[in-house]
Amino acid sequence: MDYRFFEEVRLSRRARVPWGYRRSVRWLPRIGDIVPDFQADTTQGPISFHDWAEGAWVVLLGHPLAFTAVCTSEMAGLAALAPDFARRGAKPLVISCSSVEDGRAWAEDIARIYGVGIPFPMIADPQARLCDLFGMLHEKQSDRCAIRKTLVIGPDLRLRALFEYPMRVGRSTEETLRVLDALQTAEAYNLGTPADWQRGDDMLLLPPEMGPPAIRPDGRWRRFAAYFTTVAHPARLVGGRDGAAEGPA
Repeated sequence: MDYRFFEEVRLSRRARVPWGYRRSVRWLPRIGDIVPDFQADTTQGPISFHDWAEGAWVVLLGHPLAFTAVCTSEMAGLAALAPDFARRGAKPLVISCSSVEDGRAWAEDIARIYGVGIPFPMIADPQARLCDLFGMLHEKQSDRCAIRKTLVIGPDLRLRALFEYPMRVGRSTEETLRVLDALQTAEAYNLGTPADWQRGDDMLLLPPEMGPPAIRPDGRWRRFAAYFTTVAHPARLVGGRDGAAEGPA
């Protein structure tokens, strides 16, 4: 194996990595990146992504193939909770390494098996070019089908969160909604969400270098350490309602 040194500037140190491995590893989309525009054929007609996504949160989900069991269950779960995404101002968009015709026929199968229609578009990507762009092709899983990758994209088209699952393991739609709630609420008030946070739960003050919270201190703030202060959910502090339809959760 041919080893060469390369500089890791951010850490100011050298690392020894096989050169062949370096050449095979690609940079993946990162949180904060602006998602590039693209055109695609979908089960609801052609789209230009930036125009289609304008002003909305987008949950972009990569699926391996139509007419596969785990994907079918995920699609049904997503369709059943489509109104919950809409109440949060979010639009699901699915990418599958299948044709438009297969996507439409698959939607009919899902409706027959689960009794739910598919209200969101499914992108046809039979050559896996878009899946490759978004880092959904993992050769150790498959060299022609996407893994289960989810990207949460904000109204400004910046990537807010991403998570990946192997092909054998289905995703939790409820967890996707929880992450969406956490992102919207954390950004609205510049607060943090603790582990296992759910809508309406207390939140956390962020370090000072991340800026002040967008709410005033209140008697229900509890300081446990210099770095650890809990904040009652802002909707409770300001007398608002806990509901994403009216604003952050």
